[in-house]
Amino acid sequence: MYIAAVGNRTGMTGMNRAAAAVVGLVVFAVPAVVGCSSSPKQELIESTDERCRTINERFAGDLAYGEGIGVESVSKLRERVALLKDLRSHVRKMPKPETGRAELNGWLDKLGEYITGLDDLRSQLQNYRPGMDLVVILQAGVNHDAAKAVGSAAKRFGFEDCAQTRKWEHIAS
Repeated sequence: MYIAAVGNRTGMTGMNRAAAAVVGLVVFAVPAVVGCSSSPKQELIESTDERCRTINERFAGDLAYGEGIGVESVSKLRERVALLKDLRSHVRKMPKPETGRAELNGWLDKLGEYITGLDDLRSQLQNYRPGMDLVVILQAGVNHDAAKAVGSAAKRFGFEDCAQTRKWEHIAS
């Protein structure tokens, strides 16, 4: 209405008033719509962080190592690997963001290294023989460092929950 009233004072025709009204509507409506939509990167972050929240809860809950890693941890390691592979697959299927691709690929690489380390540890425990303690301890140390690297890479991309990896390799004392 305001635009029409101004149009009458300035000598605008009906067609010009209609065009001015449309322009005014676009000027106010477009920023509101743009503010409501999310980018592919934001959608990727939200969706992936939601999955990471579940993983973090499970790694600290039913898939926690407890007081140590041993032969009884094989099934937990298998489940951890499955969850992380599913996470990686989920991310690979999502649309790639225009910004941050190098950081996302870096995170996926670190996640892949961590998955490989967990699977190696699972295999070592499954095939455990007396005298392999040092090998298992060394692999657990590698996994601890790899979990930290996953968290740092996740943070660089913009993930929050996926960056919370400090307890992934926690052993209760």
